[in-house]
Amino acid sequence: MNHPGWADAIRTYYEQKNQLWFRGGTGLSRMVASFRVHGCQEALLWYRRLARRRRTVLQSVTRVDTRRVHRQLTNGPGDPKSQKPASLRISTEKLWVDVLEHVQLLYRTGEDVGEERRIYPWRLSLLPAGGTWTIVEERPLNDADRAVWGTSPQEQEGKSADRAPGWWRERWRKLFSFRRFDRLQVFKYAELWWDGYNPRFRAFRVDCTNFVSQCLWHGGLAMEPAERPEQGWWYAWKEGGEDRWSLSWAVSHSLYWYMVQKAREGKVRFVDLPQRLYVGDIILYDWNGDGTWQHAAVVVDFDPEGQPLVNAHTTASYHRLWDYGDSPAWTRETRYAFIHIEDG
Repeated sequence: MNHPGWADAIRTYYEQKNQLWFRGGTGLSRMVASFRVHGCQEALLWYRRLARRRRTVLQSVTRVDTRRVHRQLTNGPGDPKSQKPASLRISTEKLWVDVLEHVQLLYRTGEDVGEERRIYPWRLSLLPAGGTWTIVEERPLNDADRAVWGTSPQEQEGKSADRAPGWWRERWRKLFSFRRFDRLQVFKYAELWWDGYNPRFRAFRVDCTNFVSQCLWHGGLAMEPAERPEQGWWYAWKEGGEDRWSLSWAVSHSLYWYMVQKAREGKVRFVDLPQRLYVGDIILYDWNGDGTWQHAAVVVDFDPEGQPLVNAHTTASYHRLWDYGDSPAWTRETRYAFIHIEDG
């Protein structure tokens, strides 16, 4: 299928958008027909935020993988079924292209250099215009289109999954209950899988809480098995692919209420400031301040100012500043739950 020019249009678009990450400003009007371009909005928010925090952008590198191309050809008044002469037939071609945008950001705070990475899956809509193509929409796909709900992800090159059944690890933890929560293991797991899916677990339509739960479990937080998905915190492997899991394992709001219960038991502690968290602790997000918790992330590092940096899924994020102030989901009503996992 030949569509001359569309690949050049996409390459030029992301080259220009990369300048938004690096220098701010605009310059996409010639290629973008409207401002339904979510990635540009986030890039500008990120840049302005760094400027407010007196940070200097050192480098921005964007790599784009083109995954799928879909074509739609629509016949206008000259549809063969109509009685219009052939000279009046109008055909409009529209393309949808799925891309994976890898963004690497280097910035400086004083004498310290930080690195942040993100991966954005997009679906671009393009229309022909004057011998070239115009991008009319950039829609985020997130994990919904990268991993079908409840499916097992494929193994990634260079990343090996723990193939042992899940039951032995839980039994080991019960027999040796003195084992402390291992923050280093949480960190190692979060660094390994921030940009991919461990094939031992199912992939979820919104994968942020599933990712955080895996990190906590890998660090030694014991599952709490139950018969009903509304109870406990657990993931159960079954032969033949019929895995089951609790709501608290995969849904941020349910994980929040499970953590409230664990706080009453002294297993976790809600703290009032993000600076009081440690590597391996977690943050939950209520974007609208309405009491519904919609996102989860795990703390993996701290910046020179003592602010936590997090890894997360859905929009795959590596060492992202904890408050998500550059996310379009963020509002002035956004609330946070800072949850410290007790080491004992």
